[in-house]
Amino acid sequence: MFKLSTSDRLGYWKQFRTEIDLMTLHEAIVATNDLWQSCPFIPYYLEPDKPEEWPDPWQLITENYYCDIAKVLGIVYTLHLSKHGTLLAPEIRIYLDTKSRYSYHIAWLDGGKYIVNLSEDVIVNKEQIENRNLKLKHCYTPVELKLEQY
Repeated sequence: MFKLSTSDRLGYWKQFRTEIDLMTLHEAIVATNDLWQSCPFIPYYLEPDKPEEWPDPWQLITENYYCDIAKVLGIVYTLHLSKHGTLLAPEIRIYLDTKSRYSYHIAWLDGGKYIVNLSEDVIVNKEQIENRNLKLKHCYTPVELKLEQY
């Protein structure tokens, strides 16, 4: 998807969302995670503490630049714009590992039942977060992410 032209990328993304509508919630989350793990990565694009500057779903796909924040936004937007979106109450959470000082940008879905983007290709739940040396730095709710607009 990410190497396609802008119009083809938007079309592919729309078709992908239609396909995950036919899947179970768990299957849709796995497929969405798989898609976004393949996006091209750049180290710095969006500021983690400035959600008011983050792109809307179509800008994100059009611009095609993906740092950790943009990748997790893509996951949240994709699921939110599918039929599963009403079930998830997605949040974007940013955690700091108190030992390594590494920041994790995660999609917190369905009250922490599904946590995506903590470890590549692995979906965990809130119990796995609690068992790590992670400190919550930011938590962005659906209202702060302006998801009700889409």
